Amino acid sequence: MTADPLLSTIRISTLVLCMAIAARSDFETLSVRDSHWIKWVIPAAILLLVEVNSNNSGIANICMAFALVAVFSICFVRPPDPRKLEGWGTMEVILSTIYVLGFSGLILGISDYSDTNFVDLVLGDESPEVTLWWSMIGALLTMAVFLSAWRFRIIQGGADVKALILVTLMFPSWSLLPDQMYHLGDEAIFRLPPSMALFMWAGAAFLLAPPVIFIQNATNGNIESTSDLKMAWHATRKRISDLDEEPSWILTEVVEKEGKPIVVNRILPSGKTSSDDAAELGKLEDIGLDSVWVARKHPFLVYLFLAIAPLVLLGDPIALLIR
Repeated sequence: MTADPLLSTIRISTLVLCMAIAARSDFETLSVRDSHWIKWVIPAAILLLVEVNSNNSGIANICMAFALVAVFSICFVRPPDPRKLEGWGTMEVILSTIYVLGFSGLILGISDYSDTNFVDLVLGDESPEVTLWWSMIGALLTMAVFLSAWRFRIIQGGADVKALILVTLMFPSWSLLPDQMYHLGDEAIFRLPPSMALFMWAGAAFLLAPPVIFIQNATNGNIESTSDLKMAWHATRKRISDLDEEPSWILTEVVEKEGKPIVVNRILPSGKTSSDDAAELGKLEDIGLDSVWVARKHPFLVYLFLAIAPLVLLGDPIALLIR
């Protein structure tokens, strides 16, 4: 199965718009409304169904698309309880229909594609229908991994998980993405699922932030002593009069030691409220301090948005390393 150029362009454009709006919201308010993801899953699911149907991939794969939507819905609501059937509303009926269709995709696929030569599957020699169905199974497992990581607080942000699961729904298989623009060697036998590859690219970008911040501090002359070195990797020095309303943590505080106020710079924020920060800034100004160390809040969702470019252009980062 090869990606339809038009549908791939529409799907990638949809993903970029969805993630850009979510990243901006998370950056400015540190939250993304659930309604955002619910609205964008509709075009994502429609595009997936249209492409699967246009490639004549079989009823099992069409139903598997509903299985992906069913798992995505777990982020927001619990599965309908059959024991409360009499009290179901429109939402419960719709969700139960999606679950039934998704379960049908599993049963039909097991019936049609269970006798699969996995060597041929890995090498890409199986039929497009079989390959897509197993890719959908991999997508379901990937969604389960993200949900489990959220449940066990390995991934802290709910918006991050919802974004990753939506990407899994939009691109359950590499065959739904256009060929990467830059081929860095032969085709890899093993590749991570697209959403997992996006997560890896975002993680790599996240790790590049500290040296960039350090260089910025060194260039701006913010490193005045050896004690500043521990702060320069993750925070920047700002004048108190220049502090704005952008989400940030103030890491410079006044503490009492032997009855005397001293200034300390914390590596991690103390968890004080905005009103506490205002009072703290007043204390710092009273003792003659005009600048403080501030750590900007960089939501991981912003890095997920930026990671779309290397995902589309280069593909799977792990595959690039093990070629």
